[in-house]
Amino acid sequence: MPTKGKLGAVLGFGAVAAVSAFLLVVPSWQILAQGKTEPAESAVAAPQDRADAAVVLPVELTQALVQSETRTRSFAGSVEALRTVDLAFQISGQIVEFPLIAGARVPAGGLIGQIDKADFELALDRARASYDLARSEFTRASALSNRGVATDAQLDAVRAQLAQAEAARREAERRLTQTEVRAPFDAIVARTYVEAFSNVTPAQPVVRLQDVSELLIRISLPEDLAAVARVQPDLFSVTATFPAAPGYRPTLEPRSFAAEANPATRTFDVEFRILGEIDPRILPGMTANVAVGEKESSGPAQAVTLPVSAVDTTSRANPTVWIYNAEDSTVTRRDVRLGLPSDNRIVVLEGLEPGETVVATGWWRLRDGARVAVVGL
Repeated sequence: MPTKGKLGAVLGFGAVAAVSAFLLVVPSWQILAQGKTEPAESAVAAPQDRADAAVVLPVELTQALVQSETRTRSFAGSVEALRTVDLAFQISGQIVEFPLIAGARVPAGGLIGQIDKADFELALDRARASYDLARSEFTRASALSNRGVATDAQLDAVRAQLAQAEAARREAERRLTQTEVRAPFDAIVARTYVEAFSNVTPAQPVVRLQDVSELLIRISLPEDLAAVARVQPDLFSVTATFPAAPGYRPTLEPRSFAAEANPATRTFDVEFRILGEIDPRILPGMTANVAVGEKESSGPAQAVTLPVSAVDTTSRANPTVWIYNAEDSTVTRRDVRLGLPSDNRIVVLEGLEPGETVVATGWWRLRDGARVAVVGL
């Protein structure tokens, strides 16, 4: 073979070898066109989307209801008697009669206790004798003065002695009446401080009486509520319950308002009178739960409420609910603003209209636009 022909054969063989080596080095994925890979990805994603859209989640529904929201605030109160007094003797002596025991009822004018009267009766007898003598001397002096025998100065001296004797007699009579202490009103004996045959001194309390013809309840109101209750008490309905008397729920009527705030709590003391018949189980010193609310005539607020279970308060910063669309059986998330719960329902202040249908349970599995199947109806 000629030299020129041999050289061409060698060059042709080298070119084929170089092309083969290049094809071996370049990865096969770079050889494929990118336009051919996109349909493959779409072919994978499309069945998944269709599968998600085809899932129908079972849920229970509820409706937003409008309820009367009567705002009520509760306060702790204490039962008090209409009047509470400590009675004492005004003189010293030994008690010879003291028929009272704690808890007994005493009518007005009933005997509380009596001191030994002997010394006071003797003192009254002496005062009466002195008075009779002074009156006789004044009678004689007056007769002598009319005849001109006694001077005016002598008559004035006898008149003064008579006045002193009369004052002494009246004082002895009064001290004799002070040997007894009687009830000033129909009362119940709250406490006794002495026993029969003990000696007492003036103003030493012997018994505490309580007037239970009316019972009062005292509570402390904050200044915002106290101001309205003082000016417009008819706007409020006040009732009370008692741990000691289950089932007894009387209505209360304002009786007095303290015009000065408690320096420690900055509250105002308010007294209420129990209306109607008083339960005999209620005694002064017992506790009461006082509910202060608006009367129906003042127009209770209307509030939109939902079951507590229908509100999602965990997944977002704001609480949300899921609104049900009956036309296509889908749900939509909506933010709401909540009020206070009451029993098993909660007040929705904003974001929900009365009558709207809301998912009651199962909302944690939902997403916007999801199709649902209603169960439990």
